[in-house]
Amino acid sequence: MPGLLEFDGDCLIVLSKSLLAVKPDEGCALLIGDEQKSKQDPTRNIWKVQLIWPCCNVWKEGIFDISEHEKVPERPKSKNATRQNRFAIDPREQIHAQRWSRQRNLKVLGAAHSHPGNEAIPSSIDRAYCFTPGLMVIVNGSGNIRGWSTGNTKNISPIELIILNRE
Repeated sequence: MPGLLEFDGDCLIVLSKSLLAVKPDEGCALLIGDEQKSKQDPTRNIWKVQLIWPCCNVWKEGIFDISEHEKVPERPKSKNATRQNRFAIDPREQIHAQRWSRQRNLKVLGAAHSHPGNEAIPSSIDRAYCFTPGLMVIVNGSGNIRGWSTGNTKNISPIELIILNRE
C-alpha cells in the first residue's frame, strides 16, 4: 500500500471547494492519477492525484439494501441517515471515470467525500461500506484534508497517509 499521497497543481483547492460547495450535505468525488515509487524511499509508493472528478451525491434511503439471501456483513444503520451524513457515487459515474482514466493511462485511485459537521476521519459507516482496497480522502467542514489507505472488509482500519502538495 502506498504511504504517501501527492496532489498535483490545484487539485487540493478543487477538491476542497467541490466537496464543501454542497454543505451541509456530504460532497463526493473520485480521485484520478497513478502510483509511482518514491524517489526518496524506493520501498514506498506514492499515490499521485492528478485530477479531481467531482460527483453528485446520489445517496437515498435504501440505496445499498442488499438481498437478504446474500451473505454480507451487517452494515451499521442510523435512524437519521440523510445526505448530510451519507454519500453515494453513481456506479455509472464510476464506470465513466474508469474508462476516461484508462484512455489516458491513469486510474481511479479512490474516492473523496466531506464530513461537513465531523472530523476528517473515516466513520464506522465509511469503513463498513468500503468494499475495495484503495484511497479514501476526507475533507471536514473547516477544509482540513486527510488521506487514508483502505483495506478490504477483513482490514477495515485505515492507515493515515502523508499528504504532499506539489505545485
